[in-house]
This record gives sequence, C-alpha cells and structure tokens, in this order.
Amino acid sequence: MIRLQHHDHSFFQHLSGSLLAIFLFSFLTAPPSVSASDLRRSAIVKAVQAASPAVVNIHGRKSVQNRSVGRPTQPSERFVNGMGTGILFDERGYILTNYHVVQGVASIVVTHHDKQTQTATLIARDASSDLAIIKVASTRRLPTIQIGDSSILMPGETVIAVGNAYGYQHTVTRGIVSALNRDVHVNESQRYAKLIQTDASINPGNSGGPLLNIDGEMIGVNVAVRLGAQGIGFAIPSNDAIEIAAHMLADSQATKSPEFEGRTLYADGNSTYVVRKVHSNTPAFQQGLRQGDLIEQFGGIPVRNHLDFQR
Repeated sequence: MIRLQHHDHSFFQHLSGSLLAIFLFSFLTAPPSVSASDLRRSAIVKAVQAASPAVVNIHGRKSVQNRSVGRPTQPSERFVNGMGTGILFDERGYILTNYHVVQGVASIVVTHHDKQTQTATLIARDASSDLAIIKVASTRRLPTIQIGDSSILMPGETVIAVGNAYGYQHTVTRGIVSALNRDVHVNESQRYAKLIQTDASINPGNSGGPLLNIDGEMIGVNVAVRLGAQGIGFAIPSNDAIEIAAHMLADSQATKSPEFEGRTLYADGNSTYVVRKVHSNTPAFQQGLRQGDLIEQFGGIPVRNHLDFQR
C-alpha cells in the first residue's frame, strides 16, 4: 500500500513536470499576438493603398454624329457623357490615359483621389497605341504611380485593376494574369499587339487605369474588355506604355534635335536608362558622353527609364 502510494506520487510528480515543460515550451514558442487590423491589411490592400493616390477619374462630354437613316428631323449630332481613368506619372500633373477616353472631348474633367476636381489639357496623343497624355495645373507635388517591369509577368500571378468603372470612382477588382502577348482586333481602325490578358473585372470607365502587381506597381494600362465574355480583359504592358509616353512627350516638347539617344534596359525587375547613340559635335559628345553610359539622374530627377528622362 505504502509503496503503491509512493509509486503513484512519483508518477504524478513526473507527469506534472512534463506538463510544466510542455506549457513553458508552448509559451516560449507562441507567435506574437496579431491584431485584426494587421490581419486585414493584406498584400492586396497595401498595393491599393500605395497606388490609389496616383489614380484619377476622368469625365468628359463630346458630340457624336447620328447615323440614323430616314429621320430628317433628328439633329445631325448629339452629346454624350464619357468616363475613364488616368495615371499620374509626374508630380507636376502629367497623366497617362487611353486616347479613346479623351478623343473629341471638349472639356476634360479630372477628379483626384482626394476629391479635388480640375480641368485637364490634352498634351499629346498616339492613336495607333490608343494612349494619350493630359495635364492638370498644380502648385503642389502630386502623388505618382510606381512603375513595374511588365517583361517579368507570369501567367497566374495576382493583378489588381483600379478605375472609374461605370462612374464608380476608384473601384478595385482582383484577378490573375490569364495570358501574355495577346493580339486583339477591336475594329477596322483599332488593333492592339502583345497585350496582357486578365480576368480582373474591367468595365466601361476602367479604360486608362492601372493594372497593378501585388507590390502596387503599375504593370499595365487597362484598355479593353471582350464584350459578351466573362473575365476577359486586356491591358497595354507598362514597358510599352512608358516608352510610347516618352516619345509622345519628346514630340510635344521638342525644340531642337536631341544630342543623344537612349533606351531602357530591364533586368531582374529593375530598369536603367542607357545611352544608345551620341551625336557628334554636340555638347554631350564634347563632355565625354558615350554609347553604353548609364544616365542615373538628369535635372534633379532620378532616371530609371526613357519616360523619366523625358520628364
């Protein structure tokens, strides 16, 4: 009896020690407490928060010709309200959008993320790519989009569309990259080459808005949706869009022949602006600029691509 009680007591002591050790181990290895707000602030939420201040909503009114037949009393033209989205890429108020958003619009009205409304001016356009640059006057430095490398996109990766869908400002939708390098024939006058296909919901009004990666970088400009289909939308790759935007800026601001030419190189998600050709007998040539040199800064602005340089 005594030995049995002694045995039970030893067993209890052994068990208690094991439980205590388990409790202490669990206490030491338990993860730190996480608040609900931290759990809710996902990578997608952070991406949208980072990019949204650089996204603007565009409204305009333009006249269209009536094509009705047999109704001579009907006016030859009528006015329609249009909407779209734009992307601030320069803190001085330069905005990239689709040309079809502002084409023929008499007054381009821009609403910023903070609800401030301004009238914009059409600076440059490229009908073949369906891109345009508009500008608003600003006495403050406006927030700008971070531009990513669209050449490293992977089918299946998460993307986010932000835009003025059906006039609902800053609508956010999520999807994936469905395919790359899609050629799309919209009509006899408009074709697009090498577009990003996505199933993120894109609706009328999203045109000209950014397609973001999970890091909040613009990797595309939303441009079209397949009518009658579900989840088939398209975006112009950011690498193509910024190159076209750079050429549009150069054409709109050209006052003399350039002293040198450059190009954007992409590697491992990063970009650099490299001198491709230096024209002889120019100040740039005389100062020692040569083919292959990297332009890291110009006029106080860091240069990562052709668009930065043109800014």
